[in-house]
Amino acid sequence: MSKKRQVIRTKVMGFGMGVKSVIQIVEDEIDRDKKEPLYTYGPLIHNRLVIEKLHEKGVGEIEDPGEADGGAIVIRAHGIHPQKRKEFKEAGYRLVEGTCPRVLKSQQTVSEYSKKGWNIIIVGDKNHGEVRAIEGCAERFTTILTEEESAGVEVSGNTLVIAQTTLSEEEYERICRILLSRNPGIEIVRSICPATKQRQSSLKELIGKVQAVVVVGGKNSANTRRLYLTAKKTGIPCWHVEDVDELPDELGRYETIGITAGASTPDWVIDNIERAIEEL
Repeated sequence: MSKKRQVIRTKVMGFGMGVKSVIQIVEDEIDRDKKEPLYTYGPLIHNRLVIEKLHEKGVGEIEDPGEADGGAIVIRAHGIHPQKRKEFKEAGYRLVEGTCPRVLKSQQTVSEYSKKGWNIIIVGDKNHGEVRAIEGCAERFTTILTEEESAGVEVSGNTLVIAQTTLSEEEYERICRILLSRNPGIEIVRSICPATKQRQSSLKELIGKVQAVVVVGGKNSANTRRLYLTAKKTGIPCWHVEDVDELPDELGRYETIGITAGASTPDWVIDNIERAIEEL
């Protein structure tokens, strides 16, 4: 009889605090006895399977008030640009707050320092919803993502540096060191969610115990991609999958396989992947 395949999960994985909260908020809105249509501001989270389930329950998604004729709109964990929030309110929508508390804090911090005339450097993906929401609170800002960009950005005078909450802490530290070398007086905000670092550390700990790794999560999820790249850099065989049908046949060669998942990956998806790997 062949030896049963062992699947080992990382100690920290799956839904983050903000994502878990906003999913529950939407579920509560679905269950309410209401006559108004329900929308989310853009895709609620970076996970195709979750979005499909919400669509099946009648939840739409819009990014501009003119895309619908009013109703309730849940602000996703990434937050919303203040101007866009104002537009939805003025159009008569009922706004349901789902912004992650850490993102709200980042917005409040940037707004406070901007009003004092400080220059703001945002470290993150300029195309990410959270970064756009934070940018909306700044009067004078630059958004960077790489060490190369940090070497050329303006850092004179009073400068505040703040990061996208799901950024790799190692990346942020490297960029901050460069900025500090250019202006020792900059103020750095430790805005990265602790769970982001814990997922990375937990994965690194797991890699030494398994023969291969499967990273579960949306293909458009930045923190999931970073987990995959972390595994890939070690040289261990690894795959980034969204669903069971993406599991490669070659996984069947390995007896001990590790699983981790990004912040937008629900437990039921992780469970399905684990069962499928065991049955290979």
